[in-house]
Amino acid sequence: MASEELNSDCFFLSYSRSDERIALKLAKDLRASGVAMWVDQLDIRPSEHWDRAIERAVSSCRGLVVIISPRSVASDNVADEISFAIDSGKSVLPVMIERCSLPLRLTRMQVVDATGNYDRALKQCLDELMRRSGPANTNAEAQPPRPRLDSGEIAKATQQLSAILGPIAGRLVEKAALRAGSTSELYGILATHIDNQAERSKFLKLGSVPVAAQPQVRAVPAAPETAPAAAMDAAEIETMTRLMTNYVGPIATILVKRESRSVENPHQLREQLASHIPDERQRAQFLRDAQSR
Repeated sequence: MASEELNSDCFFLSYSRSDERIALKLAKDLRASGVAMWVDQLDIRPSEHWDRAIERAVSSCRGLVVIISPRSVASDNVADEISFAIDSGKSVLPVMIERCSLPLRLTRMQVVDATGNYDRALKQCLDELMRRSGPANTNAEAQPPRPRLDSGEIAKATQQLSAILGPIAGRLVEKAALRAGSTSELYGILATHIDNQAERSKFLKLGSVPVAAQPQVRAVPAAPETAPAAAMDAAEIETMTRLMTNYVGPIATILVKRESRSVENPHQLREQLASHIPDERQRAQFLRDAQSR
């Protein structure tokens, strides 16, 4: 199927890579029915920078179709795409393929239930997207676009976070800046990535975040070394940690432990970890190295 030209009539498909089989099926079926759908795997050209293409597509699209599952709810990328769309006044249509708790910002929205009858869910999606393709394309959650953060403040936050987390800080700040409406909110989002209490408090002070507005980060007990996450053995976690350290530095240990809790197999873990590597070539090299292990 030919790729979809990026324009304001397209609907952006947001999904977890773990759900790509059904996500791509839905997108192709909607396209075949006349709905303009923009899908990263089908529409990003090889020469394009992946993250920039995603941001441009979300900015330009008419609305989002987001695939809801336990994997997508746990995905930072999906959360960023939903927040950016809502903050930009876009329409969002959640399609649930597996039972799970909805993200807070989607709880008031109409949800298409695709956990049972796929054909019926496809028709509901088609009817709703055709309706939203009219001139009045807004939803109850739509808000005026948030102001863009000052580039100097973003650079400052990147520098300060890099001193704590290393090279991965740049990507974390880039993603958080899409969701934050103020400098203090930016620092609040970024602080959730800092496990050490003292370093987190110091970082929040650098951003002048009031104590009352500081995020409450619940401490997560370290898993015993002899009991790694389900579906992931200790050798796989150790190997991925060693590989990731080459690309993101010491924070690799935290990233691998966190991502291993939300995936079902080594392939999903590698895909999730690769999403944290900012450089496209390095990301591809990581996946090659991980696959050869």
